[in-house]
Amino acid sequence: MKRINGSVVTAPIGGQEIRFFVANERDAIQKHHAAGEFYEAEEIAIIARHFPAGAHYVDIGANVGNHAVYAAKFLAPASVVVIEPNPPAIEILRLNLLLNDLASRVDASLLGFGLAEAEGMARAVVPPNNLGGSGLVLDAAGATIPLRRGDDLLAGRRIDFIKLDVEGMELGVLAGLEGLIATWRPRMFIEVHNRNAAPFRQWLARLGYGVRDTFRRYPSNENFMVVPE
Repeated sequence: MKRINGSVVTAPIGGQEIRFFVANERDAIQKHHAAGEFYEAEEIAIIARHFPAGAHYVDIGANVGNHAVYAAKFLAPASVVVIEPNPPAIEILRLNLLLNDLASRVDASLLGFGLAEAEGMARAVVPPNNLGGSGLVLDAAGATIPLRRGDDLLAGRRIDFIKLDVEGMELGVLAGLEGLIATWRPRMFIEVHNRNAAPFRQWLARLGYGVRDTFRRYPSNENFMVVPE
């Protein structure tokens, strides 16, 4: 038995009763849940504008489930798959799925894996009060998180929409997903760190994608809504 200290916040949002488990009210994401609101309202609105009804949705870097819960409750997806490597985030994510009656509607079978360009192992590094800002150190001492290529981990699944937020590892993750992206041509909402901006735009051009919307919340990165051309 394992006990996680925290509280459950219930809030009416969009005509539904949404529940969040909050373990740390000072956390960058969980403080919004503690206030009874989804994190990144502007980004979620962009996703909603471009999300096809009945889409098969994959949330890469799902963290505690903010975007996955929103998509499952409000966007009428055919399926939702969550991928998150960091154990403390996974614990809260699972609770948020249970609290919102989503445990049977969201595929959590791939939790515990990280995505990368090649297989390997990694260790999570968690900044203070920012579980969502956790990064992975590849092939580090004490690494316990298995890394897989998205083409392998998600093989056989239809993908219509990808949300990708992997704290600077986006180019490697996308490289490992190119086969599935070529097959399904999904719409994608991707957080891109500034250092990756130029090669990311080159990657978009090579794969035949165009930018339809952007949003910058933090100085260090920008979100891109991209669609196949």
